[in-house]
Amino acid sequence: MSIQAKIIKAVTRRTIKRHGLNEEQLVRHLRKVFNNSPVLTLLPRKVTLNQIREPQFDGDHLSVSNPSTTVLYLHGGAYIGGVTKTYHNLAGRLAKQLHGEVYLPVYPFAPEQPFPAAVNRVMEAYEYLLAKGKNPSDIVIAGDSAGGGLSLATLLHIRDKGLPQPRCAVLFSPGSNAFPDDKVLDALDPSDAMLSADIIRTVIDVYLPNKEDRKHPYASPCLGDYSGICPMLITASTDEVLYADGKQVRKAAESAGVRVKWIERSGLFHVWPIMVPFLPEANRDLKRVVEFIRTA
Repeated sequence: MSIQAKIIKAVTRRTIKRHGLNEEQLVRHLRKVFNNSPVLTLLPRKVTLNQIREPQFDGDHLSVSNPSTTVLYLHGGAYIGGVTKTYHNLAGRLAKQLHGEVYLPVYPFAPEQPFPAAVNRVMEAYEYLLAKGKNPSDIVIAGDSAGGGLSLATLLHIRDKGLPQPRCAVLFSPGSNAFPDDKVLDALDPSDAMLSADIIRTVIDVYLPNKEDRKHPYASPCLGDYSGICPMLITASTDEVLYADGKQVRKAAESAGVRVKWIERSGLFHVWPIMVPFLPEANRDLKRVVEFIRTA
């Protein structure tokens, strides 16, 4: 593990990880930390940034000239926070390495707008791309953490609506299970430098206040039927509390015949690939992500 990874783990453990917060306290805390990551807002050279404010799509568009690949990237934030600008660095690097463009949509947050508001809004973003004439075989759906869960829900939603699947999906430490095993969460809590078992349980209560909703595959994508779903790449750290979520999606997808590229790391933290270019491990794995997209 690099010295950079050790430093980031120490910082996130002090600034993000918390135990024992109630719903209101957790929402306030996570919105504060997720909305304040200036180093991740740096825009790479030769990437243009524009804001789109249209009925079907509200968000940011980053692109190189004459893009050939389109990425719909869903940011993380536990379904309750996060801002698109903290993904400009990652999105810009994806755009450059893929010679493409990245759409970063704004989507509604719980508790003000719980499930399924975010799922429905992201579906509108995908339909927006199709309406603009984007070829589904040139579209990639990607996301991290809650954004990874939304990506999975969107893939299932696309299939259920009879729309064409994108070329592939990329999922960084996706949250996928509204019925986590408490023993597994508690066992991984000490090694996770960012999230705690308490955070996961409280986020589920905030995002899915109606317990019946938790059974829906769009809320718990690990429960979904992945027949007809596009190839996907999943990353997960053996040290994170969402490790089992990624494994469960992998099992469900492969059981349905979906091609899955699995990247597993030990010692790293939740969603480490978004920390390019500051983390050597992220730089190496982003190259693997780009290669997967190119050959999917």
